[in-house]
Amino acid sequence: MLGLRAAAAQASNVSLLSAELGDNTMTTRQISVDITGMTCAACAGRVARVLERKPEFSSVQVDLAQDRATLTLADGISEPVGVATALDGISSAGYRGYPRGGSPEERARSRQARDAVLRAEYRWLRMRAGIALAVFIPFLIAMAIEIWNGAGQMGSGHLIAPGIQLALASLVQFFSAWPFYRGAIAAIRTRSANMDVLVVLGTLAGFGLSLKHVLEGTAHHGAPLYFEGSVAVIAFVLLGKLVEKAARREAGAALGALSTLLPDQVSIRDGGNERQIARDSLVPGMLVLARAGHVLPVDGIVREGNAFTDESSMTGESLPVTRGPGDTVRAGSAVRGGFLVIEASATGEHTRLARLARLIEDAGSASAPSQTLVDRISAIFVPAVIGLAALSFLGWWLSGSSVESALIIAASVLVVACPCALGLATPVALVAGASSGARQGLVLADHAGLEAGAAITHVAFDKTGTLTMGQPEVTDIALNGIAEEEALALACRLAAHSDHPLDGAIVAAARTRGVFSETIEAFTSLAGAGLAGRDAGQVLHLGALTHAAADSTAEDAGRRLAASLPEAAQSRPMAFLSRAGDIIAVFAFGDTLRPGIHAAMHRLRALAITPVMLSGDRQAVVDPLAAELGITGARGGLKPEDKLEYLRSLSESGAKTAFVGDGLNDGPALRAADVGIAMGSGAEVAQGAASVILARPDIGLVPGFFLLARRTRRTIRENLTLAFLFNAIAIPLAMAGKLSPGIAGAAMALSSIAVVGNALRLARWRGG
Repeated sequence: MLGLRAAAAQASNVSLLSAELGDNTMTTRQISVDITGMTCAACAGRVARVLERKPEFSSVQVDLAQDRATLTLADGISEPVGVATALDGISSAGYRGYPRGGSPEERARSRQARDAVLRAEYRWLRMRAGIALAVFIPFLIAMAIEIWNGAGQMGSGHLIAPGIQLALASLVQFFSAWPFYRGAIAAIRTRSANMDVLVVLGTLAGFGLSLKHVLEGTAHHGAPLYFEGSVAVIAFVLLGKLVEKAARREAGAALGALSTLLPDQVSIRDGGNERQIARDSLVPGMLVLARAGHVLPVDGIVREGNAFTDESSMTGESLPVTRGPGDTVRAGSAVRGGFLVIEASATGEHTRLARLARLIEDAGSASAPSQTLVDRISAIFVPAVIGLAALSFLGWWLSGSSVESALIIAASVLVVACPCALGLATPVALVAGASSGARQGLVLADHAGLEAGAAITHVAFDKTGTLTMGQPEVTDIALNGIAEEEALALACRLAAHSDHPLDGAIVAAARTRGVFSETIEAFTSLAGAGLAGRDAGQVLHLGALTHAAADSTAEDAGRRLAASLPEAAQSRPMAFLSRAGDIIAVFAFGDTLRPGIHAAMHRLRALAITPVMLSGDRQAVVDPLAAELGITGARGGLKPEDKLEYLRSLSESGAKTAFVGDGLNDGPALRAADVGIAMGSGAEVAQGAASVILARPDIGLVPGFFLLARRTRRTIRENLTLAFLFNAIAIPLAMAGKLSPGIAGAAMALSSIAVVGNALRLARWRGG
């Protein structure tokens, strides 16, 4: 039921998120609450179950990766009532909640408060685990010596005095193990059983029996003590939790990058004068001045000037576009050439960029957390072990054994079944997989993405900067009575004085052919039109057809020359070169494919993963590239919310999705996909929103990641098999009275070592 409700909620939530980027404001009737204290998917599931029982909420999603609950309010419920109910429910489940504000400033303050608590929790967990491991070392040495000497229960004493054992074990039992008590109490309150319950019962049984012998004084005469078993269980399970906690990423990297994208100070026109003001002081109606190199701080309408703006990070358009009077511009776009006077229509949190920031932040909460295999197993395993321990106690007691003997056997069952190996199976494999990935050039920002990557069926690629280099190059040249080298040399004389990417492509082509030249007379540049100058007494023009051609006859000749280009090139951007008003060359530009991309597509298909392309660039540009790569599902002209909708439709059909991108506009899709993969050369925002970052811009790393994820999944399953094989042998022996709690604790430790050793094989794996 939880999964069905989460899936239904995901569909509605994505629609609501998509509306965020529309031009109209839409009330979502949702609240978000940050949560601290959750350590596994079972924790998130417990919080979700508690909140779902509240009539104040119509839907609930709890995101473990972001430590957040997103709740849709029922009809008639006000936001303050919903927040108070959510905080009370989270508290009753054993965790702490922090309400999140709606404005960027309130959200930032909430994240800072939550992150401070999370850092403190990690420091306490590290301290508890360190103490438990330090205490376990002398117990382990003493236990090994006693077993070697045949002492154990039959010896004439203990290598560590009973009083010292009690003091050390008490520190571990009641300080280091406190998180298990808290988790067990919360589980019992919500009528569930998790591994915390088993840890508490098993360790308390061994500790209680040992305490009884110490208080009676029989421990000083060789009566058995089981402190080492309890300490070992707590130490190893804490180690597993510490590894898992360290593996989880801290949310908010994408939003932190967004906060540094816009300038702090902006230029405005005030009464004919120019002055600087803080970005936060901007209001609609102000005239904002933007020059080459500036990032636009507002949404607005161009009132004066012409310029090329790079909108690739916002829209996916691969090349700068011309903006002039009457055109709309968006915050986050970069001015690459020219000058603009913009009348602000939206500022601060009302810009499209701010709405995109909220979409990035909220996209992750559109997906309910997937319950891990270990959590599903523990839901059955824990009650079963408790039942077996109870049956062992009753069976031995009814057969004539003393209560203490029966209790020792029951405690042995609990101790030997304590899920150290089970708890370590997944996190150590994920860490080992991350280590192997790092050597291959894969940076795992979120180890859960490695687990999810093994089930991916579809991988969606952004185009610009992902499948392509994001840099234009001259792909085709049509000539009219002139040699290609001469045309490049003449065009280069003009292009060398411009910073437009298309002009840069001409300069690069001229350098490659060895005809670079920058000598020109009377050079002029008109933003949005092109370049002009004089060479050897003849006027040269380079740029748009209407700029280069002297009259309509020359324009018609230019169109015919452009039509002689290959069909694929005719949909690409072009630049026309004229001499004395006559068109003598047409340059067509395209974006270069990344090296090795064809091999990467072949490897993906070999892994039974379907590649698709989702791009903000024009469909006419997308289709030829898709055909060349053999991608049948290619969509162009997509906004960020359109990419979200497409990923949602794939998920509804049962697909498991990954998204590979590099731009700011890719942030929501990176967060919403089951696995987000960012190019290492891409925007910081894209990297912050992704689970996986490619350390180098090599698209061949993408199929390598999926192969690593499948290898990691196999290692996890092997670890779980080892853990359960151990339990299948050890539990019957314990029930038969063949294992004391002390020996059971040692056997449990050996099973954990076996699991870690198996994971180390993955850490040494280098792909293949």
